[in-house]
Amino acid sequence: YSQAMKQDDRNSFIKAMEKEIEDHEKRNHWKLVHRSTIPTGTKRIKAIWSFKRKRYPDGSLNKHKARICCHGGQQEYGVNYWETYSPVVNALTVKLLLVIANLHGLSSKSIDFVLAFPQAEVDAEIYMDLPIGFEPEFGKPSDYSLLLLRNLYGLKQGSHNWYQKLKGGLTA
Repeated sequence: YSQAMKQDDRNSFIKAMEKEIEDHEKRNHWKLVHRSTIPTGTKRIKAIWSFKRKRYPDGSLNKHKARICCHGGQQEYGVNYWETYSPVVNALTVKLLLVIANLHGLSSKSIDFVLAFPQAEVDAEIYMDLPIGFEPEFGKPSDYSLLLLRNLYGLKQGSHNWYQKLKGGLTA
């Protein structure tokens, strides 16, 4: 299902997949539901794995990263998404602010949000098929779907929801 799974380091990607699922499950980002409970006519979207070998600046391997994403291309406007706009800062603006901070002797700091997008709640009822490698404790994977409770990467409204969450935190 991916070139990464055909490589010699596939076991490292499998461990990264397990970690990704565990991280989402312990934070209650979704709810496992039997497909018979999904309202009739509701379209499910596919889950997609994204794999990356993260590297240090010198090029040496840092870690293997696996991220579960939604296939946003299967979403329908007005059904399971509406607003998608989120502003993006221009790199020139960031550089200018860093120069100004330096000229005035101010300190600066960068931060990284772990699982940033899923910190925001999803704003629609979205069901996603189980990702490859996801096995429920009972029954067949084809009998179940995930009801998304949090904003996952790949959703059309993902960056909008995250921006709204971040803006709310910064302006509170």
